[in-house]
Amino acid sequence: MKSIPAETLSKDVPTKPIPRTIRNLVQLGFWAPSMAFLRRCREAGIAVHLMPLGDSAAAGLIQHSRYPSAAITSLGENIPWGIDKPSQAIETVLAFVKSVQAEAISSDDEATLMWLANHRSVFEPSCRVMTSPAPSMERLLQKSEQAALATQSGFSVLPTCLIETAADAEIQAETSFPLCLRPTRMSSVLPAFKARRVDTRTALQTFLNELQWTSPLIAQPFCLGPNLVLHGVRKADGHLLALECFRTVRKHHGFALTIERCPTPPSVHHAAIRFAELADLHGAFHFDLLQSAETGEVYFLEVNYRMGGTTAKVVRMGFDEPMLALQAFDLCPPQQPKPLSLRNRATGKRMLVGCMLDSLHRSPSELDYPQDSALSRFFSSAFQLFTVPDALLSWRDLRGSFWYLRYGGRM
Repeated sequence: MKSIPAETLSKDVPTKPIPRTIRNLVQLGFWAPSMAFLRRCREAGIAVHLMPLGDSAAAGLIQHSRYPSAAITSLGENIPWGIDKPSQAIETVLAFVKSVQAEAISSDDEATLMWLANHRSVFEPSCRVMTSPAPSMERLLQKSEQAALATQSGFSVLPTCLIETAADAEIQAETSFPLCLRPTRMSSVLPAFKARRVDTRTALQTFLNELQWTSPLIAQPFCLGPNLVLHGVRKADGHLLALECFRTVRKHHGFALTIERCPTPPSVHHAAIRFAELADLHGAFHFDLLQSAETGEVYFLEVNYRMGGTTAKVVRMGFDEPMLALQAFDLCPPQQPKPLSLRNRATGKRMLVGCMLDSLHRSPSELDYPQDSALSRFFSSAFQLFTVPDALLSWRDLRGSFWYLRYGGRM
């Protein structure tokens, strides 16, 4: 894709938004970040109206379970996944927006955000679309563009190759192994995976032959260490509302089980601000970074222009990303919710239990961090299970808590 000059990235937002009170919000799609965001909206007096993403079976599951969370006020028709939605989808969403008199519409699915941004003029100005400009998101869909912007912004970036076909495995140099492979989009590869280490060219070719993918795979030198997640919120006028850093205490198969607050390295802080300016990010976003356990250097992995898998955890720790996201789009809730309690750590007990069970009969994954013994993994996870608050379990939303425990939160 041809690069888009940074100064042209905000042209699909021609006028400065006018502050308004938001009483009704339409959310497209529902999973863990959504639940944290929607619960917080409910506490602020905002009625949340959900339109599920997926096929009719998925929508039927929600209907059968009533609403998946007490934060949901009403339920609309389901909308297909992906950016290539049928033409009638926009009419369906617009009709629902009008019926509930929504002042804003949001999603935490990247393709759906892109779709909303491309149809921004259909909704605005009466209903604010909570997304970055379409050209910004289109540019960031390309991981090569992300890496180029990261380098320009001052981030350290691991040598990166994009694998578009199995034949691309032949271009990898032997000296680059072991490699870590990651999909550019989780929904673009079957079987789905978060990350995979491959030690030889033969192993790489074998693994690729087992996959089907529609978006390029990222190949980088394998680096062991904790992830740093940098959560930020930025207004359309360029004002940065917040930027905070969190570090993974334990990773299991590449997923963050428990995270904790940590200071942001100054060079990383400045690079993140510069990146947000160059990419013209609006609303909530987060950087996924990797810190080498050997050298301590922090490497850029990717940026997500949405709320993500760690959003619920950082909200639980007191980072009020939901209210900041509304503020970024000049949306004022009817009432100010009670301030969040500050905590140093948050976890996902559902995944912790899975990690404990794995430790009983499986060797550590090469993507686990730290690389400790099975006994240490079991007791460390057990300690966190009983001492660290879960990101989504809540007595004030038992329905949502049970949904999360049973289905993992996504719908």
